[in-house]
Amino acid sequence: MNKRQIKQRDHAIQIREAAEKLFAKRGFYPTTMDDIAREAKLAKGTIYLYFDNKEDLFFSAIENKLDALLARIREAVKEPLSPAQRIKLTIGIHLKFLEENRDCFKIMQSFPEQLKEKLERKLKGRVIERQSQYIKIIDRLIQEAIRKGEVRPLDSRKLAVVLMGIAHSLTVYWISKKEKGSLSEDESLAWEIFWEGARRKV
Repeated sequence: MNKRQIKQRDHAIQIREAAEKLFAKRGFYPTTMDDIAREAKLAKGTIYLYFDNKEDLFFSAIENKLDALLARIREAVKEPLSPAQRIKLTIGIHLKFLEENRDCFKIMQSFPEQLKEKLERKLKGRVIERQSQYIKIIDRLIQEAIRKGEVRPLDSRKLAVVLMGIAHSLTVYWISKKEKGSLSEDESLAWEIFWEGARRKV
């Protein structure tokens, strides 16, 4: 990577981080491109070299974080552990990642309805596909756990959605109540709820 490419990468990161911060703090509509330029300490025109418009920047910020989370999850499932242990590991990674990226989660929570509709019409696949990939990873782990006799023979995809729902609910509570403790400390609670309902009883 040459100096020009490094500079371009750094500018894109700088803009995205500024946008994440402001979208999380103010919401999508109140935040302007001028605001983002000031926060990023760059000229407004520079932003348009990397992003088409505010919506493009909004989705790019979310995509970037989801890609990072997926990368961590994919590495975790390679660990030489039992399927159940790898499922538990992914819960911990999920919660820790959301704790480290509180601003990104707040952005996703404040997703405007109009933007959801536009996403479905014009941007289908950019964010939804990443969420689908995550569910597929968990689904495969649960299928493996079922084959190994660790988990009851239930609908693996629905179990994957339930597991994500547990982690999501704990995060919503942590954010909304402005919990001072660590979100990742709830890993044991999330796992116990899931495991007690899904494990094969001896």
